[in-house]
Amino acid sequence: MQVDINDLARYFTQIDVRIINVGRAVIQPGRKCFGVYTPPFSGLIFPLRGRARMFFDGVPYEMEAGKIYHGGPKMALDKEVLGTSEWEFMVIHYQVDCGEEHLFPYAFSHYHLETGSNTRINDLLYRLYHVCETQGHLSALKAKALFLNILDEIVTSAANCRSDRGGQLIEQAVAYINTHYMEPVTIPKLAAQYGLNSKQFSYLFQKHIGMGPNEYLIACRVRRAKELLYTTTCSVAEVSACVGYSDPYYFSKLFKKRTGFCPSDLRIELSKQVG
Repeated sequence: MQVDINDLARYFTQIDVRIINVGRAVIQPGRKCFGVYTPPFSGLIFPLRGRARMFFDGVPYEMEAGKIYHGGPKMALDKEVLGTSEWEFMVIHYQVDCGEEHLFPYAFSHYHLETGSNTRINDLLYRLYHVCETQGHLSALKAKALFLNILDEIVTSAANCRSDRGGQLIEQAVAYINTHYMEPVTIPKLAAQYGLNSKQFSYLFQKHIGMGPNEYLIACRVRRAKELLYTTTCSVAEVSACVGYSDPYYFSKLFKKRTGFCPSDLRIELSKQVG
């Protein structure tokens, strides 16, 4: 499930949740458990070391440190420890207050968030684990405060990871456009190449480059066309084909809109400047 981090933060600030328990487990290598179900509570799973694979309602998740996973209540669950190391994790089980379940769809879904290495999350998690071992109203208050702090760290770290990863992805996309502008590049195909839909890809591109991907592609093609008009004797039709446009008329119309000159007129203007 694709998670909107802003929505997730909004839900957690608006909805009252009750912490059921905080557990810690160490599972031996090679252990498997199939055909069980998650408890009747929602759960946040924090991998600490080792690797495991869990299936929530048949959807697989490769679990490892630096990522946090969420499972909804009463979901079909299969799990197995991967590799030769022990699998250690902690889990926070929580419940949405009655009457508010319909307002918090994420509580009943499975998803994961990449947070990267964040020692503060683990520190807060261990503190919550020990606080929950003590009964009383003061402990309950401390537990709620720690839980909110953990959520704050999770959404902040996840947002930062997405931003960093988005920047790297767009750098790759820009490099691809710069070397493949002469091919029939389309934004949907380009977005799919990076595991995104057109809307997500365009948003990230605009955010990091300052213009949309289609604008960047056109600018790249027009810039290369100007170079070819200046340095070669290629016809307008040949230049058009060289920069990815099979229709010379469309290319000429687009070129004039972008530069103020028809391709042939620009070549004459450039030759005058040289002369």
